[in-house]
Formats: sequence, C-alpha cells, structure tokens
Amino acid sequence: MLKIFSTQVSGLLKAISDKEEQSVEEASRLLAHSVLAEGTVYFKGFGEMEAVVGEALFGENKFRNGAEFKDERMDSLLPVDSIVVASRFMDDEEAVAFCKKVKETADCHVILMGGRKKETDIAFDLEAAADIVIDTKAVRGLVPLDDGSRIGFPSGLTALFTYYAIFLTTEEILEEYDEE
Repeated sequence: MLKIFSTQVSGLLKAISDKEEQSVEEASRLLAHSVLAEGTVYFKGFGEMEAVVGEALFGENKFRNGAEFKDERMDSLLPVDSIVVASRFMDDEEAVAFCKKVKETADCHVILMGGRKKETDIAFDLEAAADIVIDTKAVRGLVPLDDGSRIGFPSGLTALFTYYAIFLTTEEILEEYDEE
C-alpha cells in the first residue's frame, strides 16, 4: 500500500508543480506586494487545513508579515493586505462563503487553495470569491481497497506542498527587491 500511496502522491505533487505554476506565480506576486507595502498576509484554514496556518506562522520558514485571520478582523482589512484561504475542496461552502464575505467587505486580495472536484452539487462562482485559485489536486483517497473504496486522502499534504510553492516563490520575488 505504501508504494502505491507514495507513487500517487509524487504524481499529485508533480501535477501541482507543472499545472499550477502560473497560479502560484500570480499569488506570490500579490503576496510579495502585500509584504513590500507593509500589509499583512493572513492565513485562514478550514478543518485539517489549519496545518497550512500553523506552518505559515510557526514553521521553520515563517511567512513574512504573516498572521492568522480571526473573523473580528474583517472590518480592519486594508487594501495592502492579502488572505490565503486553505480548504479541502474549493467548493467547500464555508470557505467559499468566507471568501465572498471578504471580497464584499474589504478591498484586499484573496487566494483560495483546495482540491477541485470534477463534479459538484454546489453552484458557485470562484472568480467572485477569490482573486486566485490554486488546485491542490487532492480529491480522493489514493490507495484502492478490495471493496472498491479508497484510503490515503492526502489533502493536508498537498496543501502544505502548495503553501511551500507559494512561500518559496514569494521569497524569490522578495529577494530581488532586497538586492535593490
């Protein structure tokens, strides 16, 4: 099982690197702008995606100007601020509602990361909810069982990989400004 899981995870991480490169670059430019303008880069995680918040704020490589987003801050968001929202799926009702509320309340950037399900029961407009959407590619378990079910759903793992893609790209952009 472990061999199947690691092979499948490697494929997901490669897909994020290859297919989400432009979205990661765009998100990183917005976040670098927030840092350079002395804004705050807020992180909000839903469910197990609190891991992204923990990594951004308490990990070895903390995000510059990073802070956890608390709902009471909604009215104090500035145009130079950005919010990175992590959810298991992009169509998570709570996450999408949160993103829409931010967009209606504040004039700051919203970046949403989560898995994109092929079929969904929820009707929503991602472009109205977020400036940039990054697909973490995790939408189901990776290891098939004899009964047809699957286990090993790596949503947190792919979200952390996506966080690091954003972090490293943002740092690369900020280093260019630091040298000037």
